Parts: sequence; structure tokens; C-alpha cells
Amino acid sequence: VYCDFISIKMMSTPPENDVILNIYKITINSQENENSRAAGFLDRILHPMGMGSYHTSITLRDDNYSFAAVAGITKTTIRNEPTPPNATLQESINLGPSTFQSRGEINQIVNNLRVTFHGTSYHLANRNCNHFTETFATALTMGDRLIDGKRPKAVNKYPAWVNRLAKTGTKLGLDGGDVCNVWIEARKAAGADTKVDHDLVTSSSSSKQTTKRTVQKSKHKKKELTEKQKAALEKLKLKT
Repeated sequence: VYCDFISIKMMSTPPENDVILNIYKITINSQENENSRAAGFLDRILHPMGMGSYHTSITLRDDNYSFAAVAGITKTTIRNEPTPPNATLQESINLGPSTFQSRGEINQIVNNLRVTFHGTSYHLANRNCNHFTETFATALTMGDRLIDGKRPKAVNKYPAWVNRLAKTGTKLGLDGGDVCNVWIEARKAAGADTKVDHDLVTSSSSSKQTTKRTVQKSKHKKKELTEKQKAALEKLKLKT
């Protein structure tokens, strides 16, 4: 959970456009800073319950992304990756292909995430590196499922245990910072919420215009029939 470092290490080169989650097991040093001591305290209490302290990062193509206090979202190349202190790479999981292909689209998602994932928004329990990687992976891999506006869906291969310690801390009332909502923030980062709103507005406007034209046409048609009826009545009057 403690993430005051730049991330990332890959065991092998991932396929093109595949989103890779890198999971590091953190060894807590009680002499570290306040975040580390708090993580150590939680780790000692909750480890027997199957929880632990982990750092995660995302690898996409030749780039690695992670989130940390002060630094915010960082992007490094695989070739220049540093090894996180007090951390051991536990495993790398392929979460599936990104539905966004161009670097411009990916960079836009990252820039959108910077709105809520910045250096001063980091919080041990409520907004940490694992919240970032889950949100980023959701934005990258969920595709049209983000746009349909239905209830939240989790990335299938993202392990729930990775951030269980932090989420337990949130439930225990560790205050401070804004609690991350993965689904909502992923939709915003991918632009899905804007697209849905735009489509609804366009659809609603189009529907109103169609209804108006239909009503006008109906009224016009009714007026023509009335004139014919009047003409027929005049002819009947002349004959009589």
C-alpha cells in the first residue's frame, strides 16, 4: 500500500497493447516515514487475516505508470525502471488488451486521471497506488462497458486482495483525502460519462424534433381532409 517511490519491473515483454499489472510485496521498515509506519501498523494487525501491503504499477507497451505521494502519476520506460525500495516483485498479471490504441488516447486518459491522482491527493487508505492502477486498468480495458452507464464492473483479473488492506482501513475510519471511486473515475478518465451525456442529449433533442414534425404533419393532414369534406358538402348543397 505504501507507494513513496517510482515503480515498476517486468519479467518479460508484454504483447502489443496488453495491460500488465505488476504487483510488489512491501517489506515494512518501522524506521521509515509516517506513511510507512502507518502501513506497518495495519500490516501487523491484518496480515493474519490474509491481507498485506502491496505496491502496484501498470505496464503498457514500453511505458510504466504508477502513483505516489508528492510525485503523483509517474511514467517511465521499461529500460529506465528503478527497483522500488523495500519491495519484491511478486508477480505480473496480464489484464487483457487496451481498447485504446493510440498514444494520444492513452495520454489523454492519464491526463484526466491527474485531476484526482496528484501528489497531494495521495492517501494511504483512500487513494493510493493500487486505487490508481485499478482505475487506470478499468479505463483502458473495459471499452463499451464503461459507456453503457450500467452498474460498476470490476476488471476480471485484477486481484481483490491487492488493495484489501487499504479498503479495510477506509472502513475502519482512516480519515483524510477523497475516497477513490474506481468506476466513476475510470468512466471520466475514458470520457465515457461525457459520451453518454452527449448521446442522451442528442437522442432527446432528435426525438423532440421528430415528434414535433409528426404532430405538424398530422395536423396538416387533418386540415386537408376537412377541406375535402367541406367541398363535398358544398356540392351536395348545390344539387339540392
